[in-house]
Amino acid sequence: MSMTMRTPLIALFVLIATPASAQTVFRPDGMPVADDPGWRVELQRQRSAEQAAFARQQQLDARITALEIEAARRPEPHVREADRGLRTPEQTREAREAATRRREATVAGVTQIDDWLSRGPP
Repeated sequence: MSMTMRTPLIALFVLIATPASAQTVFRPDGMPVADDPGWRVELQRQRSAEQAAFARQQQLDARITALEIEAARRPEPHVREADRGLRTPEQTREAREAATRRREATVAGVTQIDDWLSRGPP
């Protein structure tokens, strides 16, 4: 047989033999694991431990992502009391009224969106 003929035959043999050998797991002494319940239990225990480790890793990844998102938020500016300065009662009232107007404008915009989202089908 020529070399070009052997390569496809070897590849064909490997493709045919792989699924059959992949279904049977053998112990180190050559006995199939399916014949020994102790080994089956041990394999199941190992798989369970791997799955638990994977779940812990996913939980840690999720927690790290949440912490990264929280850290990426812009913090509220900290204004010390001394930096604010003293205001007259009129200035304090005007600042409070301006904050109220901003809050009401925000609420009006948000409720418009909420009303649009909660509308029923036509």
